[in-house]
Amino acid sequence: MADPTQPRLQEIERERAAMFRGPWIAKLARGELSLGETFWGGFLGMQLILMPLWLVLVAFLPAFFPSVGWATRLAFFVLQAVWTAVVTQAVLRVAPKSYQAGGWRWGAMILSVVILLQVLVLLGMWLAGAL
Repeated sequence: MADPTQPRLQEIERERAAMFRGPWIAKLARGELSLGETFWGGFLGMQLILMPLWLVLVAFLPAFFPSVGWATRLAFFVLQAVWTAVVTQAVLRVAPKSYQAGGWRWGAMILSVVILLQVLVLLGMWLAGAL
């Protein structure tokens, strides 16, 4: 593979600068990104950004405001479930068209559904008082 040209390198820089911002998230939700960006960016990339923020809120906000502890945890679980559902539906929309991914596309679809089921089960268990 030949080295990318200067205009192509500039295009790559612009694409990377747009990641994890509003328009990029909207494209992800609509299933307009590649399978790799949708799966890895949606599940792992956003979690690397949002999870530390949520953990700080869940850990420290109740320490200062005890009455919001339950509501903060509920918001965390619900938002996690919604985001996981958004990414899962995007993966299910993109993966069947991603022939170049071979068998990995089926793995991405199965794993996405498993992750969503896991989040929903954990939410249900927490609401039932089992967690």
